Amino acid sequence: MPLTLTAFQARAFDKGFLAYMFNDFDTALKIWKEKAKLGNATAQANIANLYENGNGVLKNNVLAFLWYSLAAENGSATAEKNRDMIESKMTKSELKQAKELTSLCLNSTYKNCGF
Repeated sequence: MPLTLTAFQARAFDKGFLAYMFNDFDTALKIWKEKAKLGNATAQANIANLYENGNGVLKNNVLAFLWYSLAAENGSATAEKNRDMIESKMTKSELKQAKELTSLCLNSTYKNCGF
């Protein structure tokens, strides 16, 4: 494969995912947060996954629910299913907090999402 084609593919590839694959979760999170602010459902679901599994961040079902909810709002059916699974593991208090954070984030057009 010519080097120029490889370079083009590397630029087109999600650099956040590449960082994730090399266990560089801080870099993945930084890249995905920038995309998430623009309403990118994939980036939002990826952030949720980090919080759900505690990869590079403290495991946090409230924040996982928040990010899966945002991704679901932006059309990700998988994120919607994942959010529902997380919800079944949450207390009423956690769920209330997660829903409040989600509303706050959505109402601020991603400006007040805790980044």
